[in-house]
Amino acid sequence: MIEILGNNASIESKLEEIGERVATTTVNKYELLKGPRAGKTNALVETMVIYDFDSVSAERSGKIFKELRDKGRMINEFDILIASIAMAHDELLVTRDSDFKKIGNLKVVVI
Repeated sequence: MIEILGNNASIESKLEEIGERVATTTVNKYELLKGPRAGKTNALVETMVIYDFDSVSAERSGKIFKELRDKGRMINEFDILIASIAMAHDELLVTRDSDFKKIGNLKVVVI
């Protein structure tokens, strides 16, 4: 999302190659609204599907957390929430953060 907000042409090109529609989560929106591009964030996310953190996501995130903790492979908890939302909606997660690859059964592309 940060790369899209920054008009990174290579990222936009890679997203077009993947061919998926661009969606986001309420967690991503929160993270971006804390930063200096809040106005741009609202304009961008208004054009997207926004998935909420719901009960299904909460259950999945709890399982992900426990699995990562038990394996000693913990990642940022916001990333766990984002992954659980993507999984709950059977979405492909496109990211620059390779930590998401630590989550089993997550459809993820690291660009």
